[in-house]
Amino acid sequence: MARKGKDPEALRNAITDAAEQIIVEEGFRACSARAVTGKAGCALGSLGYLFGGLDNVILQVNARTLVDMGNFMFAEAEKSSGNHTRKLEALALGYFRYARDHLNRWDALFALRWGAQEELPSDYLALRDSLVERIGTLFAADMPVSAQERSVFARTMYEAVHGIVVLGLDRRLGGSHEDVETRLRLLIRKMIVSE
Repeated sequence: MARKGKDPEALRNAITDAAEQIIVEEGFRACSARAVTGKAGCALGSLGYLFGGLDNVILQVNARTLVDMGNFMFAEAEKSSGNHTRKLEALALGYFRYARDHLNRWDALFALRWGAQEELPSDYLALRDSLVERIGTLFAADMPVSAQERSVFARTMYEAVHGIVVLGLDRRLGGSHEDVETRLRLLIRKMIVSE
């Protein structure tokens, strides 16, 4: 139960802020219910009462990360002059640079696992899907494809970029960060065939 006399919304924010700080500074694995409530200065039961469990707190942090990452990536694309290929390159490089510079936040997006029978909250899914839709807007005017094809293409492009970023960040296949950027540029140029 929430601490007596404490505004529930303020306490929700304090818990989310505490989890975010732990994830940023120490990583996803350090983000336990005890660590979060200790940092937030509230009882362990408050987290369960207000969120239903730690996973929902982490989802709130991840939603903040999606917004922050999306803003950064699309600002990079907006700065890029030229055709859709250049904008998509800037977007892909923005994704990599965000992941590289905010590794713990970015990693938490993929570290939280949901069971096969569990569904992510609709507001989180809407936020995630809106980012994919925004990718499609970068080439909508330049590529004569249907809305469904644009959505599939945007999702496929994201998945391909994400794979390069994951492997590039852990460096298991060798290479440098500059090498990752070169591979991302090559991928985008080869995926976009209608110039």
